[in-house]
Amino acid sequence: MFRGARKEELTLIADELGEIINPEMKVLDLKNLILNSDKYKTDKVFIDDYLDSIIADRKSKEEQERLTEQSKLEFEKIKLEQIKLEIELDNSNDEFGKITLSSAFGENVEAKLIKTSITLDNNSLNHPMDCLVAITDKLNAEALIPPSLYEALCSINDKTNKKENDTFAESVDSSTPFSNDENDAESGNEIFYVESDSDNLNFNSDYSKMKDEQNNCDSLKK
Repeated sequence: MFRGARKEELTLIADELGEIINPEMKVLDLKNLILNSDKYKTDKVFIDDYLDSIIADRKSKEEQERLTEQSKLEFEKIKLEQIKLEIELDNSNDEFGKITLSSAFGENVEAKLIKTSITLDNNSLNHPMDCLVAITDKLNAEALIPPSLYEALCSINDKTNKKENDTFAESVDSSTPFSNDENDAESGNEIFYVESDSDNLNFNSDYSKMKDEQNNCDSLKK
């Protein structure tokens, strides 16, 4: 009878039945007090159901509290794992140390050194190059690279620009020929030039200079 009921729940039922409750009563005393109550005897089913609902509500709250506490513990565990991972990452980054940068105004900025891989667009280098870069949030630059890497990047950029210029020059030469052969040039008192779309290629000054040199050349005059 009254299985699973706690003292405070039995006390509540006994109080609603109008029974006199002694604070020193134990669970068994409260059960007997309820069973011997006239109101309980006349409405036993209703009071039993009412007590069962109180017990079920209490167990439901206990289960909810247990799940909430378990969720908190899981969340704290995840936070600890994240902190542990961040510490490990910081320790791995600190392996290469730090450097101090001094400005012209005497301000010192500390930058952390990290190892990274950079792939250069170079036919002679077909694999990433490992290097140390300095990282700090105190400068406009995202990272500071070593001079050797900067020179390598500049060299590749210069070679790329030279290759593009050579390709452009070859295309211009093939599309804008001119004749400076003495036999081809002599057809009268004038020297004839092959016209081209050089104006659209933005080298008018070079073309005009070449024409002037041909006009002033004695070997090309009649």
